Amino acid sequence: MLLRILSADDVRQALPMPVAVEAMKEAYAQLSAGSVELPLRSRIGVPEVEGVSLFMPALMKSSSDFGIKIVSVFPQNPAHGLPTIHAVVVALDPKTGRPLALLEGASLTALRTGAGSGAATDV
Repeated sequence: MLLRILSADDVRQALPMPVAVEAMKEAYAQLSAGSVELPLRSRIGVPEVEGVSLFMPALMKSSSDFGIKIVSVFPQNPAHGLPTIHAVVVALDPKTGRPLALLEGASLTALRTGAGSGAATDV
């Protein structure tokens, strides 16, 4: 299986903000049109270390974008020299379910947040 792996720098280089803004406009349009399957996020707690992992899948039917974002929040991580939050996004082939790419999630989330504001400002 060929799996592309994108670091935070790779994500920022591959998705300039103007492109991200247009992508958010398209995502909002599909969501508004009811062509997005977006289940409630699933949560798995790890009480021994006060951690939680969140699983957020989505399928955008019109554009065939399919993936899942996984975010882990472990407040005790800084004591171990690690960030409190880790995140990844797995892009999937909507026809086969095959994983296509693994993207560093914090940088992608930051881009998406900014692009959402940019899309709203544009509209």
